[in-house]
Amino acid sequence: MRAIGDLASYMLASRLQTDLRNQADSAAESATTGLAADKARHLGGATLAITLLERKSSLLVQHQRGISEAAVLAGASQATLERIQEQSVDLANDLAIVPQLQNSSQIQALSLDASRVFVDTVNALNSSIAGRYLFSGSATQTKPLPDGAVFLDMIRTDLAGASSAADVLAGVDAWFDALSGSFDAVYQGSTDGFMTLPLSSETTAVFALRADGETPRGVLRALAKTALAESAGLSLPEQSQILEAGRADLLQGDQWLTEERASLGLTEARIADAASATEADITRIELDRLSLIGVDQFEAAAEFEAAQQQLDVFYRIAARQSRTSLAEYLR
Repeated sequence: MRAIGDLASYMLASRLQTDLRNQADSAAESATTGLAADKARHLGGATLAITLLERKSSLLVQHQRGISEAAVLAGASQATLERIQEQSVDLANDLAIVPQLQNSSQIQALSLDASRVFVDTVNALNSSIAGRYLFSGSATQTKPLPDGAVFLDMIRTDLAGASSAADVLAGVDAWFDALSGSFDAVYQGSTDGFMTLPLSSETTAVFALRADGETPRGVLRALAKTALAESAGLSLPEQSQILEAGRADLLQGDQWLTEERASLGLTEARIADAASATEADITRIELDRLSLIGVDQFEAAAEFEAAQQQLDVFYRIAARQSRTSLAEYLR
């Protein structure tokens, strides 16, 4: 059992060891970060200003995450619209030769190509990223449309009784009509809201294109007309009439897609501006923090070395005392 004096010495030594370690750790942190480890002590207890700065910095970091997510979604949406536009324009260019076609096999080839583009376009409108569907409006967890091949089969089934080019064209127009058509029953996304993401306390990014919007609906209507040309069992002139009508709609859809992509480009610019402003605010806050709790890193490194040296001396003395006590005990 330790004597009272030995116990007091032991407790004092333990406390000294702890103090030296804390000094070394604090000095090491300050030397590494350039900031005071003990903020309250460094500021003499006046911590309100640094607390407010750190709270604002935390909020800005949250905004940064929202901005990064918005940038990813905007970029993915732009890439999707670009792909849809490129395919529809390529098809429209191919359809320019329809008046010169002389046999049904050529008509069938163009119509089958339109079917492929229709399926790809629908599947593109069903794109999702980071768990959010891009074109479902505010219902970001819901896929807006059926799979492309299923969707096209629905239209073919509903228009199976069409017996003329006029019937096919009118039937497709009615199917996609925004007031009474079957398209609205197929679309499963939000019908009264858009996907929005906060960029700052005052700014929000709005992704104002849904799969049920006028532009996607118009492009799909044009593609559906072209895809149904070969399956209607019509004469060559009537099939050509359907293809030409589909091409005219595709050219109109190209203008709409250009406008939608320009609008999305403005959203991307707004996101980029928000990112720059947030980065500038974070930099300014870091400078303000540095002015309040910044320390001389060389001085902190010197303090660390001094604390380490004191710890080394302490450990050497403790080791000698331990050996001495053991020798006394063995007597």
